[in-house]
Amino acid sequence: MTPLRRRDTTLALTIALVVAVAIAFTVGGMVDTGHDAGQRVRDGRDHSEATPDSLPVQVPVLCYHYLRGKSDPIRLVRVFGYVVLSLPLLDDSELWTTSARGFERQMEYLVARGYHAITLDELNEWQMGLRDLPANPVVITFDDADESVYEYAFPVLRRLALRATMFVVTARVGTRWGEVRCLDWERLRAMQQSGVFDIQSHTHDLHYKVNEGAAAQPVFLAASEQGEPVGGVTNWEELVRDDLSQSRAAIQTHIGRTPAYLAWPYGFGNPRVDRVAAEVGYTRTCSLRAGSNPLLGFTPVTSDTDAFEIARYTITARTSLRVFRQMIAGTYTPGV
Repeated sequence: MTPLRRRDTTLALTIALVVAVAIAFTVGGMVDTGHDAGQRVRDGRDHSEATPDSLPVQVPVLCYHYLRGKSDPIRLVRVFGYVVLSLPLLDDSELWTTSARGFERQMEYLVARGYHAITLDELNEWQMGLRDLPANPVVITFDDADESVYEYAFPVLRRLALRATMFVVTARVGTRWGEVRCLDWERLRAMQQSGVFDIQSHTHDLHYKVNEGAAAQPVFLAASEQGEPVGGVTNWEELVRDDLSQSRAAIQTHIGRTPAYLAWPYGFGNPRVDRVAAEVGYTRTCSLRAGSNPLLGFTPVTSDTDAFEIARYTITARTSLRVFRQMIAGTYTPGV
């Protein structure tokens, strides 16, 4: 290749990279901040829709995992490739990650639209017909207790006077768990005592999968569905009961409050494991089944997983403000 042609090729590649990065920054802003084309936000309020003010008939619950600060251009290119081109460019932890600025704007959107962050206790009591709720209620939750929640979400929630729930894998507290930098008990205790966060259970140490059949499954599901030894476990009920009891005891010891709610790892339980959770003392379990939570008007039974589970909408790297609005309105359907 001649020097002239080599320079032309280098220039073309450079221009292509700059264009890709510029597009990624634009898309990154759309993904992280959720600003749809044509939307206008003035004075912190969204004027594209009237503010809802009716009493709730269903309550959305949001689930976050990890937050991040500033993005480098390479990551924005990968986000662009994943979101727009559906290329497998993000690993699991990146898929479950929201930008700190995007999270802040979502929370500001809730406040500007007149939403009230309520607790899981308040949601459960309302579903049972035991209390009223303010207009436009929403529940904010986080799974895994990564340090980024303390660093980025905690100050935002405190500034905006919003409350949230943190689901903690108690065996991992204070450790580096793969890509997750798990918060220690001191900071978890400070978050609970602030009144901003409520610390609940994500099991003690059941957040792993075993290879059973065609694909890996969460150990508690594999064991309960196989009805036989799985991953060295000979009695699945004893496994689940002991683990959930350890988690409750650890939170009681370090936080000073026994947890009433459990978020199953990987998002889903089944009637068998839900029954054990109820026997251990958990009031309800939380899933990643997309949907809002209606008024039930009766005490849920553990054989009815839909009643015992609290549905949650998962916020990911792909969640735009349009999707976010659909989630809090209870109209979002994945894949549609």
